[in-house]
Amino acid sequence: MTAFERYMKEEHSGEHNAVFSKEIEKRFKIKGSEVRTIVNDLRCQGVPICSSSKGYFYAASKDEIEKTLNHLNSRVGKITEARDGMENILKKFEEEN
Repeated sequence: MTAFERYMKEEHSGEHNAVFSKEIEKRFKIKGSEVRTIVNDLRCQGVPICSSSKGYFYAASKDEIEKTLNHLNSRVGKITEARDGMENILKKFEEEN
């Protein structure tokens, strides 16, 4: 278990104990982009780091995981739409040349 994972599990378990990225940045002396990378890497490993408007937290329930999954799925959809739009623009450029 990494120091980050231990910190989240022991001090920020459950949404009611969520912590904003800024506090994590100060605690570990890292940048916001590094927090996001660490969270993503841990999620990829199956560590239940969730997030909400209240910040990041270690999941304490199935419901908290489901809410984070719903949010992530929403983001996937928006990213797919943006990618599709960019592909359409690229096709127009290619047709013009």
